[in-house]
Amino acid sequence: MNRWHLARHPWLAVLTFVLVHVLVLTLASVLLIGILSLRSDAPLTQFLLPALAHAIVLFGIVPFVLRLPAGKRSFRAYLDEIRLTHVQPLLQLVLLSLSCYLILALSQVAGVLVYRAAQGGPITWAFVRGIFDLSGDLPPRSWSLLTSLPSALEEVAFRGVVLSLFLTRYRKPVSIALAAFSFGAIHLLNVVGGREWAWVLGQVAWASILGLFYGYVVLKTDSLLPAMLLHYLGNLFVGSLTSYLQSSASIQTQALYGVVLTFGLLPTGLMVLWVKAFSSIWPIPHSRQAPVIDHDAEIEARPAIP
Repeated sequence: MNRWHLARHPWLAVLTFVLVHVLVLTLASVLLIGILSLRSDAPLTQFLLPALAHAIVLFGIVPFVLRLPAGKRSFRAYLDEIRLTHVQPLLQLVLLSLSCYLILALSQVAGVLVYRAAQGGPITWAFVRGIFDLSGDLPPRSWSLLTSLPSALEEVAFRGVVLSLFLTRYRKPVSIALAAFSFGAIHLLNVVGGREWAWVLGQVAWASILGLFYGYVVLKTDSLLPAMLLHYLGNLFVGSLTSYLQSSASIQTQALYGVVLTFGLLPTGLMVLWVKAFSSIWPIPHSRQAPVIDHDAEIEARPAIP
């Protein structure tokens, strides 16, 4: 007799995963801020809160309680299934990540320059040099080096667990899109934090678009490392690179530029083209091992749905 398994129902599994994550994040907030009385705006709290929630969910609840993304597995097999242990060839993966981040950073600079020109402001060398002043995101002025780290774990969640769940039922392009839209939709929670609707909707849009690239590069390289590193670097220096746009443009304009230039369409398109060129010049061998079969899971193989 076949038992019911959450892993057989990817949509329900993703919804459960998101709800569990929100619940754990809420409980972590109660613990750190309510009970331990940590300041919510302190850098340590901004790091510990999401890092703790991600760690509990991704390395505890998901593999051992929910048994996702592929049913009952050993912890080592779980890490392999979500591609977290796939870090070879390390040099190629790191170089690809850094070069993709350069494209993202230059796209953000281009967005700032376009906005400056549209407003009729002079584009001087001093202005351009000011854009590349990253000291505002580095110690002692900022602890972004620390507070941006949990963003890497978001890739473990959405390109590791969620993408793997959709891949059990759908083909790669559909799975990438569904994981990307799920990633974008989760940003609707930022409304609870007091952000304007125009900004949040823009964030949902550009996170979904950029999520398409994250999914693409994960499957292209069979590794989470490029997406994790790019996501971290993107969050780390975005404040400095787009500070002029954030301080001068309206919320609606910032959202529009984010979707088109600084986060969404422009960098995503360019990075996809670059990954194709990079992998054709310097092919990246996949490190996936033979799948670990656990008959206790009783999960039947299913054909992909076109």
